[in-house]
Amino acid sequence: MTVKTTWPESRFILIGGVRYHYVAFGTTGPTVVLLHGYGDSWRGFEPLLPAFADGFRVFALDQRGHGRTGDAGTYAVADFADDAIAFLDAVASGPVHLVGHSLGSIVAQRVAERRPDLLRSLTLIGAAPTAAGNATLTAVRVELEELGDVVTDEFIDTFQTAEFEPAVREARRRALVVDSRRLSARTWREALDGLLTEPAAAEPATIRVPALSLWGARDGVFNRGAQVALMRSVPHIEAIHYASAGHSPHWEIAGQVASDLVRFVQSVEEDAGYAEATFYGGVSAFGPPLLPGAPTEAAYTVDA
Repeated sequence: MTVKTTWPESRFILIGGVRYHYVAFGTTGPTVVLLHGYGDSWRGFEPLLPAFADGFRVFALDQRGHGRTGDAGTYAVADFADDAIAFLDAVASGPVHLVGHSLGSIVAQRVAERRPDLLRSLTLIGAAPTAAGNATLTAVRVELEELGDVVTDEFIDTFQTAEFEPAVREARRRALVVDSRRLSARTWREALDGLLTEPAAAEPATIRVPALSLWGARDGVFNRGAQVALMRSVPHIEAIHYASAGHSPHWEIAGQVASDLVRFVQSVEEDAGYAEATFYGGVSAFGPPLLPGAPTEAAYTVDA
C-alpha cells in the first residue's frame, strides 16, 4: 500500500445552528466516517488515517462540544446520534462505513438502530452496548465533580495518556491534549452524564448491517462482560480481541487494527465477509484457549 502524506482538509458545517468541525481525507472510493471517543477529537483516529490513504473517502467529525466544534445545549447520547445522522445526511452521497470508538461506538450503534439506510457497515472499537452505570466512568465523574469549573491540565494529561506505553503516551499527548483542553468543564461533565444515564430502550432495536468489534483484553473501561453483552445485542457481529491492548487498540497496535478494519470494509464492499472471532495471542472469549506451541493468531467460529 502506498501511503500519501496529504493531511486531512479541515471543514465546518452547521447542524442545528451549531458550527461543527470535521476533516475530510481522500476523494474517491468507499466512504468511511469516524466518530471519536469521550474527551477526544477527530485526531483520536490519526493513527488509522494512513491505511485509508488510497481508495477511500474519509470524514472524521468533532462531536458536539469536542475539538473545534461548538458547545451544544444538551449532551444525551440521543443528541450525539442526532448530530451524526444529520452529518451523514449532509456529507455522504450514499451508505457509509461507520466507525466509532468508546463514546463514538455507542453513538454509532444508535445510528445503526435508527437509520440503517445510512450505513454500509458498522465498526465498534473499545465498545459496549451502553455505558449506563459504568463503574470506571462513574469514578471519572466523581473526579470531575471535585475539580469544579476548572478541568486541570493534570487531569487531561492523565485521562489521555496514563494507560499507554511511553512512546504511545507521547504521541497521544501531541495529538489530543490540546484538543481536550478545548472542552468546557460543562461538556466534560454533561457528556459523561449522558453516557452514564442513557435510558434503556423500551424495545431493544436490532442492528442489521454488517458489524465488527475490535476490543483490547486489557480494556479498563468496557470489560469482557461488556463484550459478551455486545455479542448478545448484535448477534451477527464479528469480533477481534487483542491480548496486549487496552481501551484504545487503534493507538496501541495501530498497524494491526488498521489492517483488520480495512480488510473488513473491503470484505463488505466485496460482499465476502467473514464470521470468525479472532484473538491475537491469548484466550478468546468465544473459543478455547490456545494450546502450547500454537500460533499467536487463532480463529474460532462464533456461535451466534
